[in-house]
Amino acid sequence: MPTLSTWVSTDPCGKHTVARIWARGDRWSRLCAAGFIVSTGLLISGCADNRISLETLHEMELELAATEPVAVEPARLPLTDVHPYTVGSGDVLSLTLVGLMEEYSETKLRVRVREDGRVSLPLVGEVDVAGQDLQRVEKAVYDAHVPTFVKALSVYVELVEPDPTTVVVVGAAGKPGLVPLRSNQRNVLYAVAHSGGFLGGTSGRVHVRPIRSDQEEQTYDLTDVNDLRRAMLAPPLESGDMVVVESADADAVYVTGLVNAPGLVPVPHNGKVSLVRTIAASGGLRDFLDPGEATLWRKLPDGKQVRVKLELTDIMNGKSPDLALLPGDVLDVPHTGGTRFREWFAANIRLGPFGVSAMYDPWADYRARILSNNDNDVNIVQRSALQALGGSIPQLIIPPVNAAAP
Repeated sequence: MPTLSTWVSTDPCGKHTVARIWARGDRWSRLCAAGFIVSTGLLISGCADNRISLETLHEMELELAATEPVAVEPARLPLTDVHPYTVGSGDVLSLTLVGLMEEYSETKLRVRVREDGRVSLPLVGEVDVAGQDLQRVEKAVYDAHVPTFVKALSVYVELVEPDPTTVVVVGAAGKPGLVPLRSNQRNVLYAVAHSGGFLGGTSGRVHVRPIRSDQEEQTYDLTDVNDLRRAMLAPPLESGDMVVVESADADAVYVTGLVNAPGLVPVPHNGKVSLVRTIAASGGLRDFLDPGEATLWRKLPDGKQVRVKLELTDIMNGKSPDLALLPGDVLDVPHTGGTRFREWFAANIRLGPFGVSAMYDPWADYRARILSNNDNDVNIVQRSALQALGGSIPQLIIPPVNAAAP
């Protein structure tokens, strides 16, 4: 006679599905009905899938690649350290004048360049020196004295104390902190060099965050020659600018989920590893579960992290091209309704030569939880009722096997 059975299933999103079905009294019919309810219930009660497709990921990566800066020709590159130092406000100069008082006597002066770019000398007064290299400063001092005050003069100018531009270097640098830069060294290369250079765990990318709110943050990959040229062509750093040396991503792919050996799969630095090899290195997929999909977590160059749905069955069977995984990717082979039912079926149902046996008794599990509860709300009457009903309720779900007639 058909009886009413109740089954409760949980989907990957944590939702519960309660199903009731009428089935014949034999054990096999109940098991088939249970499998149908659990598998369909999991599928129906699944959560919304907000993962993007693999094609969408490729489109996003191509769009980001198309926005990369145009290549800078080497001929346009005015290297900073090739140009001589130019004097600016706040610099302290040492002047040696030969022949100012007497023909071969030396006169030494030390002056500081004012904010207006001028220095004050005893005989000639104001001399404009801002924005000029040391040779032109010497010529300006010479022209200010000769021939108005002296007939001949030798001038030697030395930079004693440059007024530094102080930037902040943080991240994976050798000695992060405040870094003073001279006026002809105000770029990211000198900032990183004066902070101890790159550590071994850096990616080679440097982010410049200007102190001025009207300027945008810039990112340079110093392992790329074109980005290196862009860094050299960038406007000079200003005091208060922050230079962030980016740490390198772990040279590994993180694998989790329905694989036999989840964990890290090493990847060559700045290299790639295929999806099939990654799963093979993780011990392969779990036996008998046959997961059909996977989720790829990837951080795009613009900092955005996306979740990508992968058709795992097609890739493993060669119907779809293999996918290259990058260092820092996370590959998750999650449970689905079908895999959860197969896992439950393999753990609780036994197919033998004399029939089918079930190892799982949901009522017994629930009864054990209640009986082990020592709270005051579970009284003696309730426990007694459970003990009285305990022997009969499970028979409604899986009836006992009748002994054969003699």
